[in-house]
Amino acid sequence: MKKAIVVATVFVISTTVLPSGSAGATHFPHTRCDISGDSCVSVKRINGVRRLRLLLLFRYFPKHEVCVKGPVGERTCHTYRTRRLFGGGWGSTIAWREHYPFEGRGVYRVVWRSRGHPVGHLKFHVG
Repeated sequence: MKKAIVVATVFVISTTVLPSGSAGATHFPHTRCDISGDSCVSVKRINGVRRLRLLLLFRYFPKHEVCVKGPVGERTCHTYRTRRLFGGGWGSTIAWREHYPFEGRGVYRVVWRSRGHPVGHLKFHVG
């Protein structure tokens, strides 16, 4: 139980306090966690690469789907395995441009799902 609390605390601090560069427009949140803190999603630019991240305290499900809908309206979905992440916790970290199409400037919407149920959602802006 202590390890889970430490992992959650480190994740929250690292995603809200430490600078990591801009992931787009400042009016969209870069991280969103559920009320219990058991799962968090984030869209951040790290070393110039925009990353879509799911972090879970435990391995609640073996696979999850990540869908990105661009400004043109095309939705692209891929399924990923839920893996042990460096530093503790479970989830995935995906480089957006390697797996999803670039549709130009505008707002992109990301939805994480497991077994058809939403796990989290965020938006980011490409200028």
